[in-house]
Amino acid sequence: MTCHWRHDIFNMSTVLHSFRLLSLKGLAFRMSSTPSSSFITSSLQHLGSVDHPIEIIWTSHPLWPVPSSRAQRKLNISVLDSSFNPPTVAHFALANTPRPRHEDSSDDYDGKLLLLSVRNADKQLKPGDATYTQRIEMMIRLAEDLRDADGHGNGSNDNVAVAIIDEPTFVGKSRLLQIFLKERLRSISSSLTPEVDLTFILGFDTLERLFALKYYESSEDKMFKALRGFFSQSDGDGSCVACARRNTSSYPHTSKPPPNSASETNSLSQTISNFLASSALPSSCISIIDIGEDVWSVSSSDVREDVGKESGVTEKSSGEGGFSKGGRRQWREMVPEHVRRYIIEHDLYK
Repeated sequence: MTCHWRHDIFNMSTVLHSFRLLSLKGLAFRMSSTPSSSFITSSLQHLGSVDHPIEIIWTSHPLWPVPSSRAQRKLNISVLDSSFNPPTVAHFALANTPRPRHEDSSDDYDGKLLLLSVRNADKQLKPGDATYTQRIEMMIRLAEDLRDADGHGNGSNDNVAVAIIDEPTFVGKSRLLQIFLKERLRSISSSLTPEVDLTFILGFDTLERLFALKYYESSEDKMFKALRGFFSQSDGDGSCVACARRNTSSYPHTSKPPPNSASETNSLSQTISNFLASSALPSSCISIIDIGEDVWSVSSSDVREDVGKESGVTEKSSGEGGFSKGGRRQWREMVPEHVRRYIIEHDLYK
């Protein structure tokens, strides 16, 4: 089944009505402790109805996304949306990256969101995949690793949440999250400024899909209209994108084609340039970030493949030197420690 990047489905009164789940905010506020598998499964079952397009599963503290400073200003939230099958060190690096620096902004993110869509425009569950419940449990372990890396201080890693959403497109996710977060902030305190800027953290392949015509009925006009609703501050959501540089030739804003670059990269660069120019949007809407050459090539599919090749995986069997025979690092080195333990304990990807 082909899922299109929908940009005309939102009736505002219906969407606002759908957030009656905020009456359950007391339940969500208790999510700083690790939820049970049965609670996660129940949340997945509720998701998808008109009343439940988004469910918060876990938060690092009860008042997420409000930072400890309780600043009375617009909040900047990063959103790492992925299939997390499983979370890898690349996911960790993406979630841990600081906010891109621009002339008009020098602050870091106020909070972070790890997001799983149960309806992905390109990916469907396959035999041997981790279930959605298992992925969410691994996402919580990733979130806890982020919090631990921050030293339990006052940084954005100490203000993180894990949520699920029933929406396959980034345009749709941005709209739903904006509505959800504004309503959540109002429900926490009437004195809070219910304004949020979202930055979606993407891999380069996902940026290519964001600007792929096939998700917009093969119409550039429809694609540009939908993306203006995503990026525009004046008449849209005002969301931004921070994309991980895949290699030295994958920078989409370069004025000259990089040497020996693929035609797809040049085409993407031209499409983005045309969109920004025609929409009068600043180049800062789409930033390129570096997460380190040692992690950008790590993929979840490599982890699944390598685990599947092993037999008798145990916590103690760690291999020699951390690399496989093909020269690629072993899967245990590709995932954060708590995710590695989870994969072993639950015998995943066999």
